[in-house]
Amino acid sequence: MGTLVLIALGIVFWPLIVTAPDVRDPIVLAPMPEAPLIDRTPINAPESYQDEVEVQLPNAPTVPVAEQSAADDGTFIDENATIRFDVPPADEVVMAASSLAKPDDSILIDDEGLAQFWVLQVATLASEARATEVVSILKSQGYKAFYRRFMRGDETLFRVQIGPNAERERLQRFRPQIDKALGVESEILRYTQ
Repeated sequence: MGTLVLIALGIVFWPLIVTAPDVRDPIVLAPMPEAPLIDRTPINAPESYQDEVEVQLPNAPTVPVAEQSAADDGTFIDENATIRFDVPPADEVVMAASSLAKPDDSILIDDEGLAQFWVLQVATLASEARATEVVSILKSQGYKAFYRRFMRGDETLFRVQIGPNAERERLQRFRPQIDKALGVESEILRYTQ
């Protein structure tokens, strides 16, 4: 049996051992072909429909400049002024004022077809640190507060606002307590982005 295995292996490996390896033709490198011709004529800019579409879009809501300036002046808190943070919790203010509330007859959609939301501007500050402090205090009392940076002349100021809210009447309920606590004349303005 072993002899048969050795003979079979010899038959399989004999041609590999005895025969000479294939000699292939040497590799000849052809010269590099010329660069292909590329059409370098300018391509026309793609057609844009932006101008046609923008005409059909509604105008973005804005707050009139005079109204916003009045709100900024009425809520400006001097850098050195101390702010009393005895703001009542938002839930208490809503509950106390809900018995006095009259039905809200404001329209949710304006003439342009855009939703109307409102904010209560409670402070205008010259320091981002103070704006952050006021916002964190209002948030801790349950108010949805935030601040926005804006430029007036060459001065950077920060508007602290509560909202946005679709119910203008709800913001009206907060207003007296916020005015009293912060010593400002807050204003209800349309929310814009």
